[in-house]
Amino acid sequence: MRTLSETIGIVCGGIVLVCGFLLFGFQSVSAQCGPAATVPLVAELPQFQDDLAYESLAPAIDRSVEYLERLPQGKTFLLCGEEYSVAWLIESLRSFKRIIEQKPSPQALTAILKKQFTLCQAAGRGSDHKVLLTGYFEPLFKASLTKTATYRYPLYGKPADLVSHSGGKGKEKKTGRMENGSLVPYFTRAEIEKGGMLAGRELVYLSDPVDAFILHIQGSGQVQFGDGSRRRVQFAAKNGHEYRSIGKLLVGKGVMRREEVTLPRIVNYLKKHPEEQEGILHHNDSFVFFRWGDTSAVGPLGSLGEPLTPGRSVALDQDCFPPGSLAFLTTRKPIVNPVGEIIGWEPLSRFVVNQDSGSAITGAGRLDLFWGSGRYAEAAAGHMKHPGGLYFLVKKK
Repeated sequence: MRTLSETIGIVCGGIVLVCGFLLFGFQSVSAQCGPAATVPLVAELPQFQDDLAYESLAPAIDRSVEYLERLPQGKTFLLCGEEYSVAWLIESLRSFKRIIEQKPSPQALTAILKKQFTLCQAAGRGSDHKVLLTGYFEPLFKASLTKTATYRYPLYGKPADLVSHSGGKGKEKKTGRMENGSLVPYFTRAEIEKGGMLAGRELVYLSDPVDAFILHIQGSGQVQFGDGSRRRVQFAAKNGHEYRSIGKLLVGKGVMRREEVTLPRIVNYLKKHPEEQEGILHHNDSFVFFRWGDTSAVGPLGSLGEPLTPGRSVALDQDCFPPGSLAFLTTRKPIVNPVGEIIGWEPLSRFVVNQDSGSAITGAGRLDLFWGSGRYAEAAAGHMKHPGGLYFLVKKK
């Protein structure tokens, strides 16, 4: 998706800080990838007690298997200090699925996994090997396929003149447009929204520029039309400009303190100060283009091309950890009242699968959890910014 998370990196992927640090723009420190991405268990392994039903875990595992089956079976990935083939990662996932189909108690499951699986911990961000955990979600906004007095803020499809050139081995891919035979930077957010050079590429129109901003942050979402029908919009491309943090800008303006920065607070400020919206949003040159997604799918697509499962799919640095791999996550989750306000926090412990990525999710110390859609998902994704433990499992050879 983000990734779905890229700005929130902001945590946050996905997107994304709250969910990611692109949104907030604050420096993070992460361990390097490669052999240093994981470490042997440095503390007693937590009991494998899942706070979600196994019924949501099995289909998430199936989607990892479906992705891995598209790869060359001899391709190898590094995990827990050893190389494992794609075929063995698939076998690990299938073996684990067979185990949870028996619905063992947490005590029995812990004993089984200790005996049959190799376990290790993500290196994290410091000596305690904790990862910084943020979240992202799939928003829903009212929209129109035609421009009206109410719906006049477009999401754009990928422009025909947007091109990407590979810089060669070890070099970054560059995105821009061709001018007189040379690759030049693509138009900035301000140029796109004020210059009208993408007229005719409008995909759909929203009623609020802040809604469009949220979709840019999350990377995908759903729109609902006047007749009640819905369609999914999916990340298609970016204009190639680096993200400039809106959260950091507001902190610099004295609007809020760094520790107060969350997506809900940023959105609340923008809606209360419409006269400042354009200047704040145009501070960020980065711009996202969209395409229509599959509304019939159970969730938005992650970077592996598979639907994401709420509460199970996470975005990780795919250069650090094998895509599709299985892990156990411990952190905190919010308690939300009926109107969507967070009134407390409680422990979170569950199995998750690595099925997404995001430009803010780099190194072995960042994780973005996909919460799904709805009021709880929005509240959780908007306020998650906690340390957590991440433990990987792979079947013993």
